[in-house]
Amino acid sequence: MKPMHLIRRRSLLAAPLLLCGSPLLAQTSRPLLIAVPPFLSPSAALAAFRPLRQHLESQLKQSVELYTARDFRDLVEQARRGEHDVTLLPAHLAGLAISDWGFQALAATMEATPVLILLRQGSAIRTAAELRGKRLGTLGSLSLTAAVASLWLRQQQLEPGRDITIVTQPSMSSAVISLEQGDVEAIAVARTQLHMLPPGSPGGQVTLAELGDIPTPVYVARPDTPAAELARLRKAWHSFVPDPSAPPTVVNTRVHEVVRADLQRAARYREVARQQLEAAGMKP
Repeated sequence: MKPMHLIRRRSLLAAPLLLCGSPLLAQTSRPLLIAVPPFLSPSAALAAFRPLRQHLESQLKQSVELYTARDFRDLVEQARRGEHDVTLLPAHLAGLAISDWGFQALAATMEATPVLILLRQGSAIRTAAELRGKRLGTLGSLSLTAAVASLWLRQQQLEPGRDITIVTQPSMSSAVISLEQGDVEAIAVARTQLHMLPPGSPGGQVTLAELGDIPTPVYVARPDTPAAELARLRKAWHSFVPDPSAPPTVVNTRVHEVVRADLQRAARYREVARQQLEAAGMKP
């Protein structure tokens, strides 16, 4: 794929989708390819990851190209095919990638973030029971927020697909717009994702429920990454300094070494990850 600064996520269906790269550095070395989850629109992801990309290019003296995918299934399939050097995976899938698929832990992000069920301002819904017969917007079926939201719905005696319609959203940017326009009555979102939405996104949502904390995404390197290269990447990632004037997010955070506690948090959702992959017709 030829380098370009920004393309529409869904202009290609199977190939990884380039968000940005640096043509000048690309002339002197092979670029580092990083894939990020499709929880933001391409333009929002480009803005959110720009400080980290620029930092990595400065530290590594190497061009960095950011890619996203059409959905979480594509992200996992591309990672397992080895199409990128580094992939930022939801924690439950990252844990499986490290324990079962041979991927190497590169860097952990925030410790945890709560999952929220949000309503648009002025909604008449006051209780979970009133979601019966309504529509809930979530990210793709392999996302951790979607899994946690489904578990919560069942606890409320609401069976997804029967008592409530699940409407898959291509990104959180799309989800808040769908909520604002009335295409869905509620959305499930991680708080850190809200903080990453671009200026001008619809705001003023009302929290119906806070579902507790989930572990946040983890950067993993390909299984065949040499030890010296892994150490070089870790050094560059771990030296990133977040912007103190901006809210803490998965991107705007000081990353840390993936330690036992991070893996234990991810392991709690390992069976969820396996079930999601099997439901999607993918090998766990």
